[in-house]
Amino acid sequence: GIQGTDVAKQASDIILTDDNFSSIVKAIMWGRNVYDCIAKFLQFQLTANISAAAVSVISAAAISSVPLRAVQMLWVNLIMDTLASLALATESPTEELLTRKPYGRTKSIISPLMLRNILGQSCYQLVIMFIILYAGQHFLGFESTVEKLQNNPDAGKELSAQFTMVFNAFVLMTLFNEINSRKLHGERNVFKGMFTNPFFYGILLFSFGAQIIIVTFGDKVFSCARLDIKQWAWSLLFGVGSLIWQQIILFIPLKPFSKCFSVLYRICCPCCYKKQKKTHGEEDETEYEKSDSKTETKQLTKKIDKHDRNDIGGEIISKYSTIGHLTNATVITEPPPAFAKFMLRKSVYQLNSEFRAITEFRSRLEQVQKQRHEDVIEHKRHSQDNILDE
Repeated sequence: GIQGTDVAKQASDIILTDDNFSSIVKAIMWGRNVYDCIAKFLQFQLTANISAAAVSVISAAAISSVPLRAVQMLWVNLIMDTLASLALATESPTEELLTRKPYGRTKSIISPLMLRNILGQSCYQLVIMFIILYAGQHFLGFESTVEKLQNNPDAGKELSAQFTMVFNAFVLMTLFNEINSRKLHGERNVFKGMFTNPFFYGILLFSFGAQIIIVTFGDKVFSCARLDIKQWAWSLLFGVGSLIWQQIILFIPLKPFSKCFSVLYRICCPCCYKKQKKTHGEEDETEYEKSDSKTETKQLTKKIDKHDRNDIGGEIISKYSTIGHLTNATVITEPPPAFAKFMLRKSVYQLNSEFRAITEFRSRLEQVQKQRHEDVIEHKRHSQDNILDE
């Protein structure tokens, strides 16, 4: 605590500025919340980047034109970077964060479950955009710009309702996927807690309103042709489909993605992979040693229970004589866990007893000093009164 001695502060890793242990719980909640917010933002951004990059590269190779223009990509990047970071990074911590296990130091921030969500949503967005490009003219009511480009390469310079539809559907799918990105651990209710964060739904509504203005009045500035009600309805349906598709993704087994993630993790970050593998190996060895010493631990526990807690039997002391006395214990050989725990408990108990004795002695000494001080003052006062009387 902040009221501790300077020596204790220098030796400690954490100092509680308010001398309240409940602050540790709040610190853990906020630490996990910051970690989750970063993971949410990465999950959202990687999905949008994979979809935009894939549709641009494949379209450029297939039709020698890109459906997403430079100004449109600038708006998409604004949604993905600035606005999405404000929306996803302002989530407040909840009590559910304390029920989960802590993250390991070598654990990758992108988990296999996140990888499943990223790849699943990217595939959905790519399928929808390519359906609009190659089959949209049959049910969306616009001329095929792809067929025009095959006959005339300069046709891509004109405003295209088909390319605008691709841009509009992509932005709406990205906005609805922002709702999906709020959940990292397979939760099905993606709307839970959304309306407690005004930044999130405020930015979502602002982005949706700005998208309507850009498509309706953007014209040559944003390379957008106006869309009719039917095309807007289909775009909105594709966006809502991201929420439905996310529920289907949760039924996909996680095991293939775990293997794929392990391979990618090993290729992209071999140092972290080796460190994590070494940590897991040490944990396995510890579990193996615990299972081997289980029988011996039980027997030793029974022996310790038979003896007095204040004095351990000579048989056990002679067997583990290298431990030494409790006051200056130096462990040379590792005793069984039960015996070591007993010795540790006894040491802690003695230290607590000594600390309580010192505290009581100190409080009594302060009381005696205070009483003597009061007696001296009282004696002086009586002496002065006697002198005045005389």
